[in-house]
Amino acid sequence: MAYTEIVITRFGDHLVSMLLKDGHPVEFQCVSEKNKVDIGNIYIGVVKNVVKNINGAFVEFDQDEIGFLSMRHRQYKAGDEVLVQIKKEATEEKRQIELTGEYLVLTSDKLSVGISNKIHQKEKKQELKEMAEPLVTQEYGFILRTEAAKANKEDVLMEADQLSAKYHEIVSKRQYRKVPHLVDTNYDALEVLVHDIKPGSIDRIVTDQEEVGEQLKEKGYEVSLCSYMAGDIERRYRFRHYLSEVFKRKIFMKSGGFLYIEQTEAMAVIDVNTGKSIGKKNQEAHIKKINLEAAKEAARQIRLRNLSGIIMIDFIDMKSKDDEKELLQVMQNYLNGDSKKAVAVDITKLGI
Repeated sequence: MAYTEIVITRFGDHLVSMLLKDGHPVEFQCVSEKNKVDIGNIYIGVVKNVVKNINGAFVEFDQDEIGFLSMRHRQYKAGDEVLVQIKKEATEEKRQIELTGEYLVLTSDKLSVGISNKIHQKEKKQELKEMAEPLVTQEYGFILRTEAAKANKEDVLMEADQLSAKYHEIVSKRQYRKVPHLVDTNYDALEVLVHDIKPGSIDRIVTDQEEVGEQLKEKGYEVSLCSYMAGDIERRYRFRHYLSEVFKRKIFMKSGGFLYIEQTEAMAVIDVNTGKSIGKKNQEAHIKKINLEAAKEAARQIRLRNLSGIIMIDFIDMKSKDDEKELLQVMQNYLNGDSKKAVAVDITKLGI
């Protein structure tokens, strides 16, 4: 098992946490203490504009605050009132309501049962699916989290009732609130900072923020409070170095090849390049090696940068279909290490 550690410090008005596995950063989270808009807030919004070519709508969710809402599962028109929840600050992306518990996630985005990809036993997955299917309604479905596999059935069903009651309470507020309007908050800064990892599932938390440390201790986490001088913990764990990598478009690999990463409103694009890595003798084997290394680094960057939605990776073309099949499987294996579910769909004729 990898040694898991979380380091939390402050940069200006932001608390930043870094999740490390065996000393290597795999994920960052950031909590702003001054932003008007918080991730997890639920609003009654109004659709201002529909853009059909990107299958999305722009929603005013607060006074002069506009966000993007995907229409993958539902269609809207200008003037429609809609319940939305903030999922990402960078582009203020919106989606349907998502309420998170210890064992379950209630989501109005998909009216079905989903199972955590970290639950591998087929019998357990089937058992959980059969238990949760009767809970699905025409308004929402459920995603069973990893902890559900170890929980008592009664506890899971009780939480489902609690989440359902909260959802209906939120929906009922819509009837007598003007739009746009903040309806509810579903945001816990501490949960964000610990990357939604439960006490007992992490080896150590290190922080120089006394108040944060004490609050985490009250929740049952093992916390090492550091009395470093301002900036010491940042230098010791090379926070700025690793954070700066997250914002770089060009990421070099050990082979000499590199990734070029571009984030757009519609999707994220990762381009794989050979760079100075040529490999004249056995070019096909060399290209395969670069692609496999790129798959590992791409999965790492997806998690570090918190990329979501459609992600296209332009691998170097390979002639062998068996090599392509292996690459796709390797890519999925690396993605499975992420706490958020991601699926490697296919490799096209263009190597994408």
